[in-house]
Amino acid sequence: MAPRLITAALALAGAAVIGVVSTAASTDSSSVAAGVGHNGSVIPALLSLTSLGLLGVAMAVPTGRPIFLAIALLGAAWLVGIPDAAAWRSLTAIAGGWLLAIAELAYWSLDFRVPGNDERAIHVRRTATILALVGASIPLALIPQFDLSAVPVSGIELTAAGLLAAAALVAVAAGMAWRLRTSR
Repeated sequence: MAPRLITAALALAGAAVIGVVSTAASTDSSSVAAGVGHNGSVIPALLSLTSLGLLGVAMAVPTGRPIFLAIALLGAAWLVGIPDAAAWRSLTAIAGGWLLAIAELAYWSLDFRVPGNDERAIHVRRTATILALVGASIPLALIPQFDLSAVPVSGIELTAAGLLAAAALVAVAAGMAWRLRTSR
């Protein structure tokens, strides 16, 4: 199988995992989607399916502009689908890293259209980037689980920790992208 198809298939499979988890978790009564109606899984399912379709189209067209919208829809499906429990909310940083990995795989798939991008050094560098994105999200996701104060972390504190973790992941991704951009 061609490297372009492998990376595209991995991006679509990763997106499907996020979609399935957020849709399955939305049956819990504490999720935002379940608060809308008795069948709350419809909202994350529609967002996920739309995202999968858009991601497939984005990797087939010459520009990768729709990839950003596809990732945003997957993130929205995650946020409305997961229950309002500390264990699920702490996984949001991991989901953010997973979404960045999906985007990186999708853009990598597009890069294979350019002649000369099928070299071992490029494969190693891109794989290291993806592993760093997902690997950095795991320690950030565990921060709310530590008892850092006498009061358990919940509510606004947990949301702030999640936003901080997401901002840190975006900063890491931007730094890596900037390094890759200037090294060419």
